Amino acid sequence: MRMTLQRVLLRVALLCAGGAFMLWRAAEARRAARLLGGAEATLLQRIALVEALVGALALLTGAAVALSLRRRRPRKLLRLGGEGPAPDRHARQ
Repeated sequence: MRMTLQRVLLRVALLCAGGAFMLWRAAEARRAARLLGGAEATLLQRIALVEALVGALALLTGAAVALSLRRRRPRKLLRLGGEGPAPDRHARQ
């Protein structure tokens, strides 16, 4: 299914915004973990790590989607068996 350009751009924007938000939340959780001690700090550091990974994954996905919008030159088709026309595979022998 092909998507319109507007939908693709909306997805890129949402992925980038969501990724940036998750990275911001990870930084906030890490800052809060420094103020706490013990098990709470360890839990907050793990949550910050997961949030950072989700944010990075969202940003990478947004970048990949944005790169898919580039125009590409048409490529030559791969033809096996020489330069002549393709043989009819369904012909009876």
